[in-house]
Amino acid sequence: MKDAIALILSSAPEALPRLFSQQTAQQQYSAQSFLQQAFLQQQGQFGFGNHWVIEVKGNLAAIGCVWQREMGEEYVQATLQSMTQYYQGPDVLDVIQRCQSLQHVFARPIADEACIGHIGVAEPFQRQGLCSELLSHLAATALDLGKQYLTLDVKQDNVSAISCYQKFGFTAQRTTLDNSSMNLGTYIHMRKKL
Repeated sequence: MKDAIALILSSAPEALPRLFSQQTAQQQYSAQSFLQQAFLQQQGQFGFGNHWVIEVKGNLAAIGCVWQREMGEEYVQATLQSMTQYYQGPDVLDVIQRCQSLQHVFARPIADEACIGHIGVAEPFQRQGLCSELLSHLAATALDLGKQYLTLDVKQDNVSAISCYQKFGFTAQRTTLDNSSMNLGTYIHMRKKL
């Protein structure tokens, strides 16, 4: 599990800590400990059941997830429950508010799209084609869900990830500057026809 959390964190090393880490007078919250607790659940955005992995010789080499507009009540409830189980009282409202403030950057997929995220490849396994292998699996999953497009959002300065996505057939659709208080920078929304 520790390796899975490290890879999920590597997929958004600025955004995830800014979203899920906070210090209050009573508590010290960290993105890593939140994700560890949330990953133990089968359902929800960060639950293990929503992630696919590639193992190489018993080592976790890559991870990613896919979601769609109509994830269902269980998914939404499990995501909220993972937050309310970790964050105390009103602190959960701060986290939800930060997540909502990024909706203009990370838009929900439309009906014919599946969105992928949390894409991480462990350093010893990078540049070995695992990103493309994982993307192929996620694309097949999207097709099984009846989707016509695969989308993702990637930080503009993540050159190696953008290169992998372009080789796989993704094209840039738009760029969005995060103007929230987190100031996460500019993200590229990419799309691929399946």
